[in-house]
Formats: sequence, structure tokens, C-alpha cells
Amino acid sequence: MFSRITTKFRENRRGFWEDYRWFIVVFALALLCDGASTVYFMLESGPETELHPAIQFISSYVLGPIAGPLFATLAKLTAGIVVAGYCRKFAVYIFSAVSVISFWAAWYNVWGFKIYTPSFLKWIPW
Repeated sequence: MFSRITTKFRENRRGFWEDYRWFIVVFALALLCDGASTVYFMLESGPETELHPAIQFISSYVLGPIAGPLFATLAKLTAGIVVAGYCRKFAVYIFSAVSVISFWAAWYNVWGFKIYTPSFLKWIPW
């Protein structure tokens, strides 16, 4: 089974950058905006306000409020490219969806939280 996965990944890898380079650039830019805005709000209000438990743990106890979000950005970038490379026919949808969500998260981290609270945040026990 593992050899079948690696074979498919190798086949999908050919020409991947050439076909999806602009999607990858926008994807990386969106993740960098999200990561930078996460650093900004963590320096303002502390890592304990981060909703994602892994990023909160890494930022609170392992790498700090600057290196933690930047490490998470690099991990998301790597994982996104690997998943999109493996599921190549869905790459445009993967890169587009994550880019929109990441740009929204970056906006929300800096300005959006002053305007409104998304409904799903009301379910999280503080």
C-alpha cells in the first residue's frame, strides 16, 4: 500500500509547480498573513487566546509567541502542498479554500474581532 501511495505522489509531482505556481504563491502569502497576524495578537493578548490547541501549546510552552505561529505556518504550508500534490485534481480547490480562510483569519486577528464574533466562537467555553 505504501508503495502505491509513493508512486501516485511521484506521478502527480511532475509539472506540479508549473501548473499551480500562482495558486501556491497566493496560498503561501495567505498563510504568511495569517501567521504574522497570529504573532501580532499573541504579543498583544498572549498565546492562551489562540483557539487551535496545538498552536497554543507550541506557542505557550515550546517555541514562544513569535516562533510558534511561524512554525505552524511552515507546517501548514508543507502539509498543504503535500496534500494538494497527492490529490492533484483537487489542488485548485485545496489552495483556494485554504487561501480564503487564511486571509479571513488574518483580517479577523487584526481588525475583525473588533467588529463581530463569528457564531462558532460562541460555542467555545472560555
